[in-house]
Amino acid sequence: MGINDRMIFQTPGADQMTVSKTTVDGLTCPSCGSTDIARYPIGFYKGPRIVTKCQACYHSLSVDRPALEDNWPPFRSATYDWEPSPAERASRA
Repeated sequence: MGINDRMIFQTPGADQMTVSKTTVDGLTCPSCGSTDIARYPIGFYKGPRIVTKCQACYHSLSVDRPALEDNWPPFRSATYDWEPSPAERASRA
């Protein structure tokens, strides 16, 4: 990264680097026994995911593909959930 990249692409502010975590009721962490469980979006090496984690010990209870109502990622393409074409399926075998 060059010095001009810092001038063009400024570091985002704190308001842009927050994630809203939704509290999940009725779940208990199997690792520590806490009931402080939250569900929120993450960037994952397999693509965007929604994680359900204990907020006391950060044990992952589940990592799921985002549903349409999750609105994650916010820039999701219209073709995100489409089935691959026959040519793409052949290359994945």
